Amino acid sequence: MVKWSMRTLAGGLAAGLFLAAPAWAFAGNVPLAFQAGAKTIMAMSHGQAIILKTFPTKAGLNGYTVQVSPGHALIMYSTKNGKYVFMGGLFTASGTNESVRYAQKYLPAADKPRVISPVDVGTTVQKTTNFLIGKPDAPKQVWMVADPNCIFCHLAWDHLKSYVDNGSLAIHLIPVGFLKPSSLPKAATIIASTSPEKEWRFDETHFNSQEEEGGIVPKAQVSAEDTRSIQANNRWMNAHGIHGTPALIYKNPQGKWQVTPGMPRNTAAFVQDVG
Repeated sequence: MVKWSMRTLAGGLAAGLFLAAPAWAFAGNVPLAFQAGAKTIMAMSHGQAIILKTFPTKAGLNGYTVQVSPGHALIMYSTKNGKYVFMGGLFTASGTNESVRYAQKYLPAADKPRVISPVDVGTTVQKTTNFLIGKPDAPKQVWMVADPNCIFCHLAWDHLKSYVDNGSLAIHLIPVGFLKPSSLPKAATIIASTSPEKEWRFDETHFNSQEEEGGIVPKAQVSAEDTRSIQANNRWMNAHGIHGTPALIYKNPQGKWQVTPGMPRNTAAFVQDVG
């Protein structure tokens, strides 16, 4: 295993969905009024998601506490008929983020949002397992937390790629694996390579946007050490309040650490803000 500890968070909770089970598997513990949305969550997820709790919301949506992998739960919402499911911020007209309140109330203790300063994130990010994409001496350096199956990570990479290729930006990629069962072995396969940058580029070049699947084929067997490295990255992101991918960590022109959850809305403005 090659471990990169060089310089190195839906959409806050960005991603495609995760795991799955047949509808009857949850019929006994999900109230009838919530089952349409639960079925959609399961259908989108391919096998292993667990719905821990259900709750009503002020917006008239159904709320769900969903465990997407061991030790990683998040809040999701659905319309009453289950035809639409989403995750992320749910804001009132006055700007209050109801999702934060629901997360504090309904998530397991280990997954509740923490108030983590960007400085805390920046000072520990270099201890993660990560690898460099781009030139080491690029004037702008960004650390990116990403899952190989994350559609928003794919889009963020697609928007930032030209800056990497022209030498103005370098990305220290922190691979995590939690969105789908294949995410962890794909991430472990990438860091096990002699050229993880090449493997990451292949994953993104061959990304299946319709299925929200990275293009890399995971090794039939990944080493325990590589698996532990990805699991350690997962724990690091959770411990630092990063509950979704991508998350972009960098210093601004004033030298202060910043954390941008999700894909930047304005790529040029984001790159300009990187010191």
